[in-house]
Amino acid sequence: QHSALELLLGIEEQARLAVDETALQHLIANETRKLNRARQIFLAEISGNGRPRIRAISGISAFDPHAILVDNISALIGRIAAETANFTKPLEFTLPAFTDPQSDLALAYPFRDMAWTPFLRRDGTAMGGMLAAREGVWTSDDLTITLRLGGTYAHAWRELKPVSIARRWQQRAVAWRGAAIIAIIAAMFVPAPLTALAPVEIVALDPAIVSTPIDGVIESIEIDPSATVKAGDVLVRLADTMLRNRREIAARDVAVAQARVKQAALSAFADAKGRHELGIAEAELELKRSEYAFASDLLDKTAIRATRDGMAIFADRRSLIGKPVSTGERLMEIADGRKVEARIDVAIADAIALRVEGHAKLFLDVDPLRPWSARIERADYKARPSDSDVLSFRAFAALEASDTAPPRIGLRGTAQIQGAYAPLGIVLLRRPISAARQWIGL
Repeated sequence: QHSALELLLGIEEQARLAVDETALQHLIANETRKLNRARQIFLAEISGNGRPRIRAISGISAFDPHAILVDNISALIGRIAAETANFTKPLEFTLPAFTDPQSDLALAYPFRDMAWTPFLRRDGTAMGGMLAAREGVWTSDDLTITLRLGGTYAHAWRELKPVSIARRWQQRAVAWRGAAIIAIIAAMFVPAPLTALAPVEIVALDPAIVSTPIDGVIESIEIDPSATVKAGDVLVRLADTMLRNRREIAARDVAVAQARVKQAALSAFADAKGRHELGIAEAELELKRSEYAFASDLLDKTAIRATRDGMAIFADRRSLIGKPVSTGERLMEIADGRKVEARIDVAIADAIALRVEGHAKLFLDVDPLRPWSARIERADYKARPSDSDVLSFRAFAALEASDTAPPRIGLRGTAQIQGAYAPLGIVLLRRPISAARQWIGL
């Protein structure tokens, strides 16, 4: 008994002093037999997916991992886990248990009494184990010694085995899980502004609208898009053939009326009837002169002129030439390039973040890294389809003063608008809550 105790303590000391996993594995496979009287020991490592892998065999310094005996022992250990639901319980059995009765292991392997001893991690899961085999029934003393050595080997193996980064983070996560949950719940009540993203376009501030004063057909466009014009410059010419002929006819009618007035004036000296016809002739002359003035006014309006200095904004010259237009139809705008504002189309689903005097950041596509600050000044009361055919509220925002030149009219991008403050949980879960309410009807 004294010698056995010294041997047990010596093996445990060697296990603690093992310099690497290979030295420990050879110690487990070869030195354990001196105490538990096993004829052969197989050391297995359990991978993360639960598959066993033979790492050492007693009496063999090197072996083929695809040998028949190694494959049969691996399959036997795998069936232990499958039929007992885990590797974590010590087990004593006799072949052909946990194997096919007609297999080579069940028919030809000489050591039929086996004992499985698991090596456990601190969380209770199996990291490996040793399968000891001999030809006699296992006694309680041998099993007790085997289990004690199993605990020693597991401790030594845990110390030598490097902890994976994933497991290290998992251990830290378990330690901080409670604090993180409390912090997340508390953060959900922190006030945060409601925000929404919407398409934005830079438009002119208070532009002069150029519209057609009369019905007609556009004959020519005298300027290019985005051209700088001055007040009085001709922008558009309408077809004037009919109006020019109408004025010519009105001029001839005036000449005829003047001739009649002269004739009536001569006959007025002779009789009273001539004086009566003179009054009628003068009235007709005034009528013809009015018709001539009206025709001249219409002819003058065929040349549409700029009412102020600025930049002409319209889509395309070729799309306008030859187009029939009616009175009041919008053709273009005359705007000051230094006076601009932002037009934001806020979808109905994001209207909760829209409020007058609210702040917005404009991320233009041409320079998204330098946003413009703006303040919403007005918004439509009723939603309308936007350019992308999305029902939206149209809002207009004034750009805050800056040392740089204002953005060019027509630039597009994305606006982030900020609404009232609400708990962070409402801000983050606003859309899921809205969808859930629509689904359940509350």
